[in-house]
Amino acid sequence: MNYIGNKLKALRQELGLTQTEMAAGVISVSFYSKVERGLNDIGVNDFLEILHKHNVDPKEFFGNYKTKEYNREKITVLVNKFIKVAYDGNISEICKVTSELEEINPQTPFIKFIVLATRLIANTHDEKTLNNLTDDQKKEIKKIIFQKDTDENEYYRIILMANLIQIYSMDSASFFVNNMIRKYQNFSKIDKNTLLALSILMINYIDWCIKKDKKELCYDALSYLKQMPNYIELAFTKILGNYYKDLYKGKRNKAKNVLEVLTDAGYEVNATRMVNNNFQF
Repeated sequence: MNYIGNKLKALRQELGLTQTEMAAGVISVSFYSKVERGLNDIGVNDFLEILHKHNVDPKEFFGNYKTKEYNREKITVLVNKFIKVAYDGNISEICKVTSELEEINPQTPFIKFIVLATRLIANTHDEKTLNNLTDDQKKEIKKIIFQKDTDENEYYRIILMANLIQIYSMDSASFFVNNMIRKYQNFSKIDKNTLLALSILMINYIDWCIKKDKKELCYDALSYLKQMPNYIELAFTKILGNYYKDLYKGKRNKAKNVLEVLTDAGYEVNATRMVNNNFQF
């Protein structure tokens, strides 16, 4: 049984590190990779040195796994809640979610990053605030989102990219979105939470393309949205997709009808924001 290897891998993913970063120069990356897979045994001194490099106490490493699992489930619930309140632009609710995240113990680097991201996302509806993000903040966000070897955290990466897409150049945003479109083609094998995150990514990317006057980059994202399954969880984003598609094709009256439907359904804040953006195709 590869107990140590599996525990090291779980710790690395919780810290949001690559295998290179986790090995920390203590052992070679290739050797460390084999430790995670149970192909190599790691020496006690090397093992303790790696934990020391990442400020992890051995007692914490061998601590209560049930607590960690509970925290992981709680984080997932809070992030799912955050998606909704962030899209609604409900800043007070965003702050409540952030406070709940801050109360989780232990505050691992991964949780601290999620807290940082929620604070930043709370301001994504304010372009002035986005423009005032420091280069260090942008680098930190980009580092996590484009981190290698974090497939199990892909859901979080998609959410973060969807909400922070405006800090990227169009080239970087297009690269990420097109990569997601290629990777997630088989909808039957994708869970609904990830599908929802992908649909929000597409909408926000299209929005960003329009703001940057890059209409020609919208087509693939619009097509992808249309192909997504007609789950009730995706109804809102698919309706927004129809709005952008109508604008894309110059059918402004149909687009206006969509906004009226959204307003009648209680999404007046979202509809008003879309009108205020004054997209000109």
